[in-house]
Amino acid sequence: MKNKFLKNTISLLLAGVLSTAIAFAGESPFKSNGSGTLTAKSVENHPMMPWWGPATPESSAYNYKNIDFVAVAYATDKENAAKLIPEELDLLALPGMPTQSAVNLIFAKYRENDKTGPYMEMIVAIPVLLKGMPYLYVVAIYVDNDAALIAGREFGGYPKKLAKITMHNYGDLFLSRIERQDSQRKTADAQFADLASSNVSKGGKLFSIPLPANDIKQLPFPYNMLLPLPAATGKPQSYVLPTIGLRTVPGVGKDALKTQEQQLIGTPWVITKATVWEGKIPSMDLHATLEDPLAKMLPVNAVLASYILRGDMHTDPTNWMILKDYKAK
Repeated sequence: MKNKFLKNTISLLLAGVLSTAIAFAGESPFKSNGSGTLTAKSVENHPMMPWWGPATPESSAYNYKNIDFVAVAYATDKENAAKLIPEELDLLALPGMPTQSAVNLIFAKYRENDKTGPYMEMIVAIPVLLKGMPYLYVVAIYVDNDAALIAGREFGGYPKKLAKITMHNYGDLFLSRIERQDSQRKTADAQFADLASSNVSKGGKLFSIPLPANDIKQLPFPYNMLLPLPAATGKPQSYVLPTIGLRTVPGVGKDALKTQEQQLIGTPWVITKATVWEGKIPSMDLHATLEDPLAKMLPVNAVLASYILRGDMHTDPTNWMILKDYKAK
């Protein structure tokens, strides 16, 4: 058996040397059997990879039905938050807390999605201002569906990873949890893979969507910062949650920095129908791993507030915007 292995290995090496020698002599043994028929133009019309069968359907709109949001806002060190947002963005000031910045931990359950199928999501976002307008800057985001991961990364620049996410509600109690295996280190703890969890009870109703045509009442602090409401227009209106992602596509080869793409992408998430409730007695926990050090990057100093949302929303990639192109000449 050993002699046969050595004989085969030597034969392969000799074949490789022979092929190289022939190629250098200008006598390649490889002959063309016709050229490919796939044109750059045809691929251009199917930008998602793989073009012949993308993981997520190519469509102008993504429609979400029967969704749950459970959001917990907490305070973290302002210096830590500032290190994670681009310099074009400003941190949102917290009244009476000049050394702190707000962070939103959001668990989402999408029961129906017409493009990616149902999936779960966990988002860590920092409220920011861009030219005086509020956005949620997405620092970390996890899903349990590869179609949602690919669409978010390739279109919106969301730094999505795969994880196991669970959301359960027992009456008014909402329990949410995310776990992700740490490939660097294991322990005997049965919950060693936990990254984050939250515990929220549903309180009184804050508002409904569509918003009323007239007399939209602003919410009290801190909900006026978590969910700022627009002015009345005389017609019922949807509620828009604007987010920002830092889209980075690595370059290739020696000139990788020249071919790298880096853009700030603005995405409007339009909630068309929903009820929003105050979250009572919110609590949460973050746990850092080597690959996902969220708890170290954005430590929890105090829980500020929480809300629960149930309803429908959509987003249309044709309305997404490049807010800044770092590589534009």
